[in-house]
Amino acid sequence: MEQKQSIAVDIALQTHVLRSCPIHHEIFCDDEVDPSAAFALAVELVRQHKPYSDEFHNDPHELTDLLSATIGAAPTCCPLCANPTEERSSARLEHFLV
Repeated sequence: MEQKQSIAVDIALQTHVLRSCPIHHEIFCDDEVDPSAAFALAVELVRQHKPYSDEFHNDPHELTDLLSATIGAAPTCCPLCANPTEERSSARLEHFLV
């Protein structure tokens, strides 16, 4: 995963806008969580912390745009929990590959 994308995902996970399914470890968006905390953290990190300011060239809008796109692209629930037949077919495929 690209460094900038990884930062956006980490911020969204830290602020619980994105969650990881405890069973499948798939990332999904918790649409009940207000994403404003994620955007506030992103702006603070770019303004206050050197690794983030260097990566995003002191432009918090670049990170908030990426964060918005990352959150918007995430499914609203774990795709494997939502589609249990997909999980079984993946398990069958893994069985044959081992």
